[in-house]
Amino acid sequence: MAGGGGTRLWPLSRQDLPKQFLRFGSPLSLLQQTAKRFLQAPIADEIVILTNVHHQQLVEKQLAAIDPEQKIRVLVEPVRKNTAPAIALGIRYLEEKSGCGANDPILVIPSDHLLEPEQVFLRALEEGAPYAMSGDPILFGIRPTRPETGYGYIQIGEQKGSLLYRVRRFVEKPDRRKAEDYLASGDYYWNAGIFLFSPHTFWQEAARYAPVLTETMQGDFKTCLSRFSENLDISIDYALWEKTDKAVVCPLPISWSDIGCWDSVYDVLNKDGNLNVKLGNVLEIDTKSSLIYGSQKLIATIGLEDLLIVDTEDAICISKKGESQKVKELVALLSKEKRLVKPLYKSEEFEIFSYEIEPFGSLVISIPENKVAHWIRVRGDATVRAEGEKTVIGNGSEEPAKLLFVLLTPENAAYP
Repeated sequence: MAGGGGTRLWPLSRQDLPKQFLRFGSPLSLLQQTAKRFLQAPIADEIVILTNVHHQQLVEKQLAAIDPEQKIRVLVEPVRKNTAPAIALGIRYLEEKSGCGANDPILVIPSDHLLEPEQVFLRALEEGAPYAMSGDPILFGIRPTRPETGYGYIQIGEQKGSLLYRVRRFVEKPDRRKAEDYLASGDYYWNAGIFLFSPHTFWQEAARYAPVLTETMQGDFKTCLSRFSENLDISIDYALWEKTDKAVVCPLPISWSDIGCWDSVYDVLNKDGNLNVKLGNVLEIDTKSSLIYGSQKLIATIGLEDLLIVDTEDAICISKKGESQKVKELVALLSKEKRLVKPLYKSEEFEIFSYEIEPFGSLVISIPENKVAHWIRVRGDATVRAEGEKTVIGNGSEEPAKLLFVLLTPENAAYP
């Protein structure tokens, strides 16, 4: 799955470049690392990347660098509808286009996670495949190493066989106190968002708990695509796994991270003698236990400790360690009122800016008083209106809208 927005890693991750396409101290992006892992694994008969129209070209470009023979297929969702409809569409694709049988094991895995050692993970998949083929939908869990409030948890119940445990309950992103209790209890695992199951089991449980999903996925694959927008916007956990009594957990004895925030980035990258992670042009004195992530300009720090500093060409974010989950709140504020940031193109005559608006969302842009703006609708059903000195953009459709703003001086206003 490679369709996420990656707002928690702003300013490096953007709507146009979410985290699965980023490289964190590696020559390969997270997407490329995930895809290559299975290209080299004999257990993978077919690899399909699920993405959206907005990211299709970027997915194909990155895959071409590691898969010149084009063994990996790219499946594009017509609209964004969360993980349950996306997974259902992927299953129908495998059934019709790849000859996937009713009891063949299907693995669903995000493209933006890090895990190691890979061989331990791949061996767990091999050992879990017979259980999935016999009807057990397997959810992979990670034993928590800290009281993390940014992950969902699964409480395990009685043991089933040598590998699996019954699911007792799911817990969504707890507060700090509860996360500490879960860590101490020993029977709570992080929900890794990795699943192994058969098509038969998926459709059987979907018929019981997600009838809209089974209805829209009837017929041939072309028909499923045409009806995809009728699906509910719902995650696979909410749609099936939290309702079924068949789900089991397979604990994974591996190091895992969903790289969900800048604290996670700090945790997984190599550190120097002062426990600093330094990427880019960085010079520091008496700085400890900090992440300093730069682009081209020099970042110089003196006497800092426990900070997260991320610099890009058009924005800089500074946070205390332990607070980076709030970056998502910051991005929400930016989406309500956006300043003009780095243009896509700039000349003496004009500048071009790109903005994307979430389905049924809106944003406000402040236009400088000495400039005139022309806008071009690239995609979606967006409307633009003036409210005093600000420009308000609204999206009245269920698809993301994208606009280009051309900013000119008054004397060049007729240029477009």
